[in-house]
Amino acid sequence: MDINTVATLPSLPSLPTWIAVDWGTSNLRVWAMDDSANILATQSSPLGMNAIAGDDALSFEGVLIGLIDDWLPKETDAAKAAPISVVICGMAGAKQGWVEAPYCDVPARPSDLAQGAAAPKTSDPRIAVSILPGLCQRDDADVMRGEETQLVGFMAADRNFAGWVCLPGTHSKWARIDAGQITGFRTYMSGEVFALLSQNSILRHSVTDDAWGDAAFADAVRAAHAAPNGFLHTLFTVRAAGLVANGNAVPSGVSVLSGTVIGAEIADVIGMLKPNEAIALVGDGKLAGLYRAALAVHGIEAKAVDGEAITLAGLTQAHDVLSAQGEC
Repeated sequence: MDINTVATLPSLPSLPTWIAVDWGTSNLRVWAMDDSANILATQSSPLGMNAIAGDDALSFEGVLIGLIDDWLPKETDAAKAAPISVVICGMAGAKQGWVEAPYCDVPARPSDLAQGAAAPKTSDPRIAVSILPGLCQRDDADVMRGEETQLVGFMAADRNFAGWVCLPGTHSKWARIDAGQITGFRTYMSGEVFALLSQNSILRHSVTDDAWGDAAFADAVRAAHAAPNGFLHTLFTVRAAGLVANGNAVPSGVSVLSGTVIGAEIADVIGMLKPNEAIALVGDGKLAGLYRAALAVHGIEAKAVDGEAITLAGLTQAHDVLSAQGEC
């Protein structure tokens, strides 16, 4: 498999002070950083954890060096230069990753995560790698990897925030932040459930080429909150509505399905929301827009947060902690 990298900034005028890496399940991104947290260059690749774990010809170190080789000292100069620190968040620290970085328990402060970093052995002397741990919750069992670094970056940008931060995705994460700590979190399989139902269940016949309807989505969100015990029944109405319509207008099936699934998630979180707590929403794509619309149905205006910016802010904070400890 080719590295298939994409350079988005010109070649570097000088070596970076350190390198930030977000290594996901399906993709990875790397940034060359200076000592003022400015981005000097960036690269991306489709070689996430799954691709590397499924190909014996690939290794995490090899893929990384293939991306950043031009940012490192030349081999002939390597002995004279200190290794460049590489700080990684995400799935490189999973059991199937480069090296397992054990989970950090909640409640957790940003410094706790940096102090739990794992350091894999590398054959290339030009780099010194630190892989950040994920978070785990033992009561109401839950785990995350990668999102915790975004949360750290969010907390650095808004130190007084108290409430829930939503990170939409296939498995959406909601984390509660209070007094500078991540005190707990919940994962919802909403994206995966929507995909399974819309592609592999009887409901697939009712969502194919179905026009979107904002009103149908909003009504489904309200219904999910008003009658949470009716979730499974409501799902079947997506199919039944078209069968009994007798020429009457049928609500958009894909909108009802989406509103029912996301609405159930939103209803659960709203039930745990304390007075004076806020909600922040990471991302500005289509999925984040649906979550924003679902929250607006309940009169909640979610603070919008740029995902890449807070990922880099979280990696920068981890680098600063590791540097202070002499590990970078």
